[in-house]
Amino acid sequence: MDEFTLSGLLVLFSAVLPCLVLGYLIAFQGRRGLIAGWQEDKISDPEKAGRIIGISLMIMSVILAIITLLWFLHFFTEDELIYYLLPTTLLPLIASLYVHIKLKI
Repeated sequence: MDEFTLSGLLVLFSAVLPCLVLGYLIAFQGRRGLIAGWQEDKISDPEKAGRIIGISLMIMSVILAIITLLWFLHFFTEDELIYYLLPTTLLPLIASLYVHIKLKI
């Protein structure tokens, strides 16, 4: 097994699948307690806030899978991989800031 395959599987099982599952649980199953620091009484619409954060986490995991697959297929180098991954991982943070600004009591 070469380094690209091992790295791709590592990202898949340690980042993509957990983020996808947790995003689904938060957005569609109402498990908002999985969000770090979540306090339901400080949000005006907790269901909407959970859906925004959960969907952003799911979108991040899909984009992360696509970027990893393209890197595995040698479409770009490891240095370029970092330039694509950093903005992608900020997506849930931006969603959390949006929820904090728009839906805070």
